[in-house]
Amino acid sequence: MNTPFKKRESPLSFNTTVTQQQEPTPTVVHQKTHKISNDNDKVKYTAVMDKNVRVRIKIAAASKNIQISQFIEEAVLEKLEREGF
Repeated sequence: MNTPFKKRESPLSFNTTVTQQQEPTPTVVHQKTHKISNDNDKVKYTAVMDKNVRVRIKIAAASKNIQISQFIEEAVLEKLEREGF
């Protein structure tokens, strides 16, 4: 059956065939910050990290029964205190 619509590909699907080895290209990401309107004066941000690190963060946050953003914030605060900032 033909439909006038083109089926979309999942943005999560990956092409597993590689024809030649390529060096990864550095990606420049412009950070956007958006004010979230709540009492805590939080800011929304975007971060780029290794996939395996993100998986480990998700597991650690879930095991502590907290949100990923809270886990990351606590980890960053600990590092800032350790380094004297």
